[in-house]
Amino acid sequence: MLSFRKACLQDIELYFHWANDSSVREHSYNSKKINLKDHRKWFVSKLNDEKCNLYLFENNKKQAVGQIRIQKNKMFEAVIGISIDQHYRGRGFSKIMLKLSTDSFLNTNPNFLLNAYIKEINLNSKYAFENAGFKFSEIINYDGIKSFHYVKMFNASKK
Repeated sequence: MLSFRKACLQDIELYFHWANDSSVREHSYNSKKINLKDHRKWFVSKLNDEKCNLYLFENNKKQAVGQIRIQKNKMFEAVIGISIDQHYRGRGFSKIMLKLSTDSFLNTNPNFLLNAYIKEINLNSKYAFENAGFKFSEIINYDGIKSFHYVKMFNASKK
């Protein structure tokens, strides 16, 4: 069983550790290691950004499993990103995390379109987004990299 909460300042080092995981860097659009000073500045700015939702997921033992960030970037559009702690990968948590976070976000922001951009080499993420109700839109050149573009919208019939 997973639960989630909004991230807080006490999570800064955990997020730093996750951000610099080699697999996370490989699948990120900016693959360079992040230094702690820059991360702190970024993290605090995101905590204070009304357009950003940082969700931290925990198992029933209150162990951190992963995170999802949903950043509103245009009128009625947002971008979603996910990372899973290396000890919890391959257990199906990404689908659950994506469903819980997007359902919560879209229930309070029903007019929004969620965009997911996934590098073509990242097939595990592609399948996780598909299994969480995202629909394939197109293959695009995102940030200079050939990527899958997936979208998800509010589904009023689920209410």
